[in-house]
Amino acid sequence: MARPPKFDREKVLWKATVLFWERGYRSVSINDLVKVTGLLPGSIYAAFGSKEGLFLACLDSYSAMADQLRAGFEKVSSPLFCVRDFFHEMVNQSCNEEGGRGCFLVNASLECDDSETAIKAKVRSCMDKGESWLKTQLDEAKNTGELRADTDTTQLAACLMGSVFGFRVMSRAQVVPEKIEAVALAMFDSLMSPWQQVAA
Repeated sequence: MARPPKFDREKVLWKATVLFWERGYRSVSINDLVKVTGLLPGSIYAAFGSKEGLFLACLDSYSAMADQLRAGFEKVSSPLFCVRDFFHEMVNQSCNEEGGRGCFLVNASLECDDSETAIKAKVRSCMDKGESWLKTQLDEAKNTGELRADTDTTQLAACLMGSVFGFRVMSRAQVVPEKIEAVALAMFDSLMSPWQQVAA
């Protein structure tokens, strides 16, 4: 039996993620992945099964990094400020030098079609995880009195996540950072202010 290839999985996934992120799933070939990861084609197929399998693994890795980012906010902020800090971080990422790449998840959702069912399902799962996290923070903010008791946290979480995806698309379209920031912060204030019990 052939031995499984030995390599730093996280480093390979990050290199592949950056390539997919910049060029899109369909534009990347196995040869491109060989060049950027340093793995032989056989090693890629042995470890991930296919280009699609590697892409799905990249989506999982990207989602795990997002989980770590969100968990970091939970350690230093109240629930309401946690939501605010997360939203502002998404704005900052959209406005920095790498913001022109957009969001890896959003890019994948815009590129994949109905024939790519596994990719679509994975993207949806990753997006749902982020929205569920927002709802959890909003529920806690309501329970602690930071938000009004009648706040519809399900709808508010969906609107906030939709806003994030919207300005990430703006960054992909090379909209000037100042406009992205102005639109994003105005959207956040318009969504959150009606429900706040304390100033954020």
